[in-house]
Amino acid sequence: MRKESRAYGFVTRFLHWTMFIALSAQFVLGYAIDRFDDLLEIPVDRWLGGEEDNLLIFHAGLGVLILVLAAIRVVWRLRVGLPPWAETLSAVERRFAHSTEVVLYALMFLIPITGLALLLLSGEDWDLLGGEWEAPLDMIDDDFLLGAHITTHLLFFSAFAAHIGLIFKHQFVNRDGLLRRML
Repeated sequence: MRKESRAYGFVTRFLHWTMFIALSAQFVLGYAIDRFDDLLEIPVDRWLGGEEDNLLIFHAGLGVLILVLAAIRVVWRLRVGLPPWAETLSAVERRFAHSTEVVLYALMFLIPITGLALLLLSGEDWDLLGGEWEAPLDMIDDDFLLGAHITTHLLFFSAFAAHIGLIFKHQFVNRDGLLRRML
């Protein structure tokens, strides 16, 4: 990336928005699993033989994809770096943006890790693809893992709201076009 540029490079923007789409889809799918009867009954009946637990296969697969994307983002960022700070961000806003970004990056790993731990380390069993599948290890209580997974969601939504809040402040209050850097 050219350091003199004020905008993020194409790959950085592509990874950012791909992660946004993947996380959005993951949250919708994850919460839809919990609300199966209301949200996904028709597709589950049509494509998954009526077994809502089969959604876990897609949910877990998307979680693995998110882990891979997060790793690629970290490697890309370390390799290429970022453009200079927007001149319109104050020193306090820069520290706030950096802190929020660190939290979001950590949660891009912790959310899928806690979910996969629930699937693999809880000893729970699910009806998947016409058979019963049991977590290979029974190391950690499923209630603890579910609580950890939900906690990471709450932390993510809080950090995401802070991230969006700063962007919206600059976009709509300061009107300095900060959002254009990532579009």
